[in-house]
Amino acid sequence: MFPYSNSLTSFLAALAIGNVAQAALDGHCPPLGPVLPAPTNPSTHKSVKSTLADITSFFNNLTSGLDSTGISIAVKSIHEDNPLLELHHTPALLNTNGTTTITSQSIYRLGSISKLFVVFALLQQSHVKWDDAITNYVPELLELKGETGEVSEITAVRWGEVTLGSLASHMSGIGTDLVNDLASVPIDWTQVGFPKLDDTSKTGCAGILGLPPCNRTEFFRDFGKRHPVYAPFTNPVYSNVASVILGFAVEAITNTTYDNYVKQSILAPLSMTNTTIFNGPENNAWGFIPVNETWWGSSLGYEDIPGGFYSNTVDLLSFGTGILKHTLLDAAKTKKWMKPASSTSSSGLLMGGPWEILRSNTVTKDKRLIEFYCKGGNLNTYNNMLCLIPDYDLVVTILSGGSESNSDLVDLALTKVVQSLLPAIEDAGKAETLSRFGGTYVDVTTNSTITLSLDDAPGFAVSNWVVRDVDIIKNYGKFVALSSSPKDKQVSIRLYPTNLDSGCQTAWRAVFDIGSPEEIAQKEENSFWPDASCHTWASMDRLTYGFRSMDEFIFSVGGDGSARSVDLRTFRVALKKVA
Repeated sequence: MFPYSNSLTSFLAALAIGNVAQAALDGHCPPLGPVLPAPTNPSTHKSVKSTLADITSFFNNLTSGLDSTGISIAVKSIHEDNPLLELHHTPALLNTNGTTTITSQSIYRLGSISKLFVVFALLQQSHVKWDDAITNYVPELLELKGETGEVSEITAVRWGEVTLGSLASHMSGIGTDLVNDLASVPIDWTQVGFPKLDDTSKTGCAGILGLPPCNRTEFFRDFGKRHPVYAPFTNPVYSNVASVILGFAVEAITNTTYDNYVKQSILAPLSMTNTTIFNGPENNAWGFIPVNETWWGSSLGYEDIPGGFYSNTVDLLSFGTGILKHTLLDAAKTKKWMKPASSTSSSGLLMGGPWEILRSNTVTKDKRLIEFYCKGGNLNTYNNMLCLIPDYDLVVTILSGGSESNSDLVDLALTKVVQSLLPAIEDAGKAETLSRFGGTYVDVTTNSTITLSLDDAPGFAVSNWVVRDVDIIKNYGKFVALSSSPKDKQVSIRLYPTNLDSGCQTAWRAVFDIGSPEEIAQKEENSFWPDASCHTWASMDRLTYGFRSMDEFIFSVGGDGSARSVDLRTFRVALKKVA
């Protein structure tokens, strides 16, 4: 620590509170993830209803100037049958081949949201490991030929080091694309400085611009000509080709075509009856086709695997709900899948497989960090987003298409939905959870008591914690006698769910935040990295007595889900809820 005077210390602490981004409100450091159970009936909550009206007003203003662009926005809680929010805009200028009114059944092209399905298909294979080399399943990659006979670190991919997981998370280092090549566009590129090319330097296929779709033979003929961007696992580089190769792996593993496997094992079980892969819907009138849209109905060949799906709001909500409810993939695999695989140069974006994980601590009143598992999709004039919010069990879909559609429009819509709705969903969750778990618990025999209450900070506030006439919070310094934790600082205790349940019991864990808000703010001010004082992941389950952790609380709940008692295991005392 620097030798500050007392007056200067006070001044800097006050300054830090106003300027330093702490882990959460008042310096609290909750575990990453939900800090209270997600609400099961959010649509009935007053603040949610009010917020939905505000979002609808925003949507009407947003779309008032969209004359040739259609857009659909929906939000669904996995605990309710109907969407919380469903908004659609039909533009004044319509393509006569498509729908005349956009609804939840209207079909759009998804673009790269398609990538989720190939990864999901691989995760369903119990004998396949994420660290398996891709050449175990697609050995032809080892035979790829470059533009010349030269083979070096610069010219050739290290295919033996490329795994299924690296391809899923854009960490393989391979090139982004193959068919999306300027040489495929029939204009004279020599006018802007490019050299004239012979046919060996062109794919001759694309699926658009009058060219036939590319097939598997053409892929293996040409992709070796693309240099790697990095060695595997160096940096994330977005790659459509990675999903193509994973699609080939799915076919090798399942001994069927990719589209057949997806239809039978993903689309059919989730009742996604309007989602198609290599072809558009049976009837063009079912789809929203923007004016002058040239990619509708065209097949991109193998690139349909990463970007060619067609779907609608109903089906995407079903897909997102199926993921969060573990309908086709068990909870353990789903939790492992919905974790970051690498960081990026944006502090607000991590890479998953192939999730684009947005992170924000500005959305809710408690200012805690929340992760959003999203996948964007852009294909010609179509721009879309599927976003899952596990902390609140929410699925968000945004589908759009037309000349005014772009990624900025989608980002703006997502931001408005998230910033407006999540505080209301948080309120709904607090209202449900307070009635179930909040209140005072007492054991008269041992003169023990504890009170759980809610405020704007994360989780439950723990107060009046007395066991056998001992004030636990005031005596916290004595419990940490064997650790390096400060013995004489303010202690704030918050309680959070773990989602560990067994029968009528559910386990929660307490976090002991050490230091006043001013002291925590000063720690942040003195550190070069953000949230330097937030290390709950390393401090949980530290204090034990007789093999039992002091931070473990086990509630016994009744048939209505409300707590009847709480077991303070390390103190070996059970307290009944009295108020």
